[in-house]
Amino acid sequence: MKRFDKGYIYSNLLSDLVGSIVIFLFFFEEIFFEEEPNMELIVAAIPFFVIALAVIYLCFIAYRIAYYRTSGYELTETEIKCKRGVLFRKNSVLEYKKVHAINKKQSLFHRFFGIAVLTVDSGSTNTSHQAEIVIIEKNETVDALLNELNALKETGGRGTDVKTEAAQVLLSEEDSLYSFTSKRKILYTFITVASLALGIAVFAILTVAVLGVCKLMLQNGFLGTWGEFFIFSALITLGAVLMLSVFSFIGCMVRAFIGYHDFTVTKHGSDLRISFGLLEKHTNTFSYDRIKAVKISQGLLQRMLGFASIHLEVIGYTYETGSDNVTLGVLVPFCKYNEVGEILGKILPEYVPDQKQTKAKAYFPFVSWFSLILGIVTGVTLVLTLGIMWLCGVSATVLAVVAFAVIGLSLIILASELLSAALNYQTSGIAMNGAKITAYRGGFTRGVTVFMVKNLIAVANVTTPLRKKAGIATLVLHLKTNAQTNEVKVPIQEDTLAEKLEELLIL
Repeated sequence: MKRFDKGYIYSNLLSDLVGSIVIFLFFFEEIFFEEEPNMELIVAAIPFFVIALAVIYLCFIAYRIAYYRTSGYELTETEIKCKRGVLFRKNSVLEYKKVHAINKKQSLFHRFFGIAVLTVDSGSTNTSHQAEIVIIEKNETVDALLNELNALKETGGRGTDVKTEAAQVLLSEEDSLYSFTSKRKILYTFITVASLALGIAVFAILTVAVLGVCKLMLQNGFLGTWGEFFIFSALITLGAVLMLSVFSFIGCMVRAFIGYHDFTVTKHGSDLRISFGLLEKHTNTFSYDRIKAVKISQGLLQRMLGFASIHLEVIGYTYETGSDNVTLGVLVPFCKYNEVGEILGKILPEYVPDQKQTKAKAYFPFVSWFSLILGIVTGVTLVLTLGIMWLCGVSATVLAVVAFAVIGLSLIILASELLSAALNYQTSGIAMNGAKITAYRGGFTRGVTVFMVKNLIAVANVTTPLRKKAGIATLVLHLKTNAQTNEVKVPIQEDTLAEKLEELLIL
């Protein structure tokens, strides 16, 4: 069995050095970051600090060497074998014919040492939380393995018909079916930040209004010291939200220009490849027959301006434990909504969404349970808060202000839910076209899910006595995928629609 490339040790030890320094500073922060650090104590303790840092780093070195010596892989005639781990050993065997997703990843440290990580998934829901096969090799070797495994999964094993392709450039701008250009990235960032700014603006207006009322009541002596408490609380909350918005803006820019750097989508035979990333380069490859559904999503501002993003649901599609699986399913990060059909027509023509054929049958059910729960929570919160403050001897004026604040906040939440319900009522519906089903739902965030009937494994009809009497129900469609993401809900439809879907299921 061949061991992983030694570059694994070097690249991880470089990152471990940074981790060791962080751990060291965490334990000794009181010494180094005091307002007036004792320099004599620090100088005297330097030998101890050096030893402590060396011990921490030696632990990392020992682990990386042990992992390297106990890990490796082998390609046999019919299957790929992999073993890895130190304290917890894992031996995996995967037949070539069961391979469905092959992903390549390169971090900044990996690229510095010329290595890459190749992961192979079978699509099994039992191992959906991690990749079954992990290979760490030179970048050129990983490219060759990627091409070889793609060929082997088609034939099911090695033979005279299997030709191992030489390492080559996997993706190119000429081949790309979709490219995330700088212009689109700027627009994507602007709309994402604007969506966040819209919520912050509403919050800021409400906060300023609260501050104005508190200040006015303070000037007239109505609130006493409680008024100052309310003002400071509102200012701290506003500052926290503004700080969050700044970090969100930076995060959005990083995601668009670094996370989605050189984002391209290409076809390679019966496989689809998605490549993206600057600091951490991903090349994700999986078979068309493993695609479970296509999801088109629109935030509120995206919906108003006519933009959308497209994600893929692939059976068992994961990378490895602890990784960010959200970006792995992105097919198109950002495009115009009216371009969705054209883009999918080039990449996945069978998943082009159809116009919905049904619509929601009633508006009230969208808010009935929410209104009931909100009313109960508001009532209990109001009674408990006022009771505690009354026992503490708070004046009637302050009690009235708190009561109005709780009721006002509840009304704002209810108004937001009513608007979301109205949008959901307008959006919800379903379309059935031969072997394809398109489900529409969503309030502030609109979602369109397109999937094949062959991936539908169950249909549930969720209703209540009153809804059953009115002939309406929420459809819950269960698809072939991991247990946590196998539901598609279409609310408040005719209950007879479930019977039509069951007929498709039986066929």
